[in-house]
Amino acid sequence: MNRIVLCFFCIVFASSCVTKNVAEVDFSIPSQNAKELIAKVNSKNKSPDWLALKGKVRLMLEKDNEVSLGISIRVRKDSLIWASVTAPFGIELFRAVLTKDSVYYINRTNKTYFVKPITHISNLVKTDIAFNEIQDMIMAKPKILKMKYSFNKIHEDFLLSTQDHTYIISSFYRIRKGILIDKENSLIYTYSNFSFENDFPEQLEIIVKSDSENDFNLKINYSKVVFDQQQQTPFKIPSSYVEAK
Repeated sequence: MNRIVLCFFCIVFASSCVTKNVAEVDFSIPSQNAKELIAKVNSKNKSPDWLALKGKVRLMLEKDNEVSLGISIRVRKDSLIWASVTAPFGIELFRAVLTKDSVYYINRTNKTYFVKPITHISNLVKTDIAFNEIQDMIMAKPKILKMKYSFNKIHEDFLLSTQDHTYIISSFYRIRKGILIDKENSLIYTYSNFSFENDFPEQLEIIVKSDSENDFNLKINYSKVVFDQQQQTPFKIPSSYVEAK
């Protein structure tokens, strides 16, 4: 279960190149195949230099064991992901920073910390997870992996699928849902209620399923979204804290 919980922090703290630029993609013509659809989705994936998010996160670790906490996430594009999780009344429980080469983590509840290489995340979740993939998921702009997909239309949505990857894409060419399967593990993420004002979802849901461990479910409801404003990302390990083993 610890691996799945850390998977959550990797994701919420959570790439291939765009094959065409915006000027080359004609959105007035409906997509007729996977290649056209992927080009339109990727052309929409323009990320801000800074992103700041605030909201509430609900964690379902086991059956009937639900925890509701506050969360604040700040992303500097291609540089770092900063996150703070708080209890009621704003008491901080955890703080973390991810960079392209390192993971920094403070646990206020037991006064411990660790600093590890970014590869530590992949080792814990038993699959390759790159910094850019985590960043893109947090920014609600996950890129579609380069594979050969089956292409289908379901009502107003599009469906791309392989044996291990499935994407449900809206008529506005934003990914609504992704399903990634890695052996006995699966990761499902869903974006809900995209705002017409800023093209950002109001909710992110992530489900991690494993044959060997309990399922893990989280929902983040965003109350505040700020684009392209530089943010403070403080991180200091108190001298009294002990390194986690």
